[in-house]
Amino acid sequence: MKVLIAIDFSENSKNLVGKSCGLLRKTLDSVWLLHVAEPDPDFVGYGVDPPVMRDQMAKQFHDEHLQLQEMAESLREQGVDAKALLIQGETGKTIVQQAEKLGVDMIVVGSSKHGAVHHFLLGDTIQGVLHESGKPVLVMPVHD
Repeated sequence: MKVLIAIDFSENSKNLVGKSCGLLRKTLDSVWLLHVAEPDPDFVGYGVDPPVMRDQMAKQFHDEHLQLQEMAESLREQGVDAKALLIQGETGKTIVQQAEKLGVDMIVVGSSKHGAVHHFLLGDTIQGVLHESGKPVLVMPVHD
């Protein structure tokens, strides 16, 4: 089975990957670790964005890419065929689009215990993936 695991780099991301791969180990052929980076702010690219903003965003993307690569390498060391992918875009929509493009069999997203505001913001991502995906979606609790 080919699986896409959506990573948000929260403190529970490694827990999500570990639990998911542990649960699916017997049927797992390959794993895509996907992080969807936030889109550029509307004003970037219109001549009013300071170079500092671009530099900060470039550094953030670079750091996130390195973290993803390290997570994939850790899985490869455990014998899992793992690849890392960082894409900029709307989170829920991008997860579903990449799952289709990569031909995965399942999408895994994490759910943690947080307050109403967090649930309102990130819960919409999970709901969007569940609603839009034609693939099975595993919502994995990642809190302690």
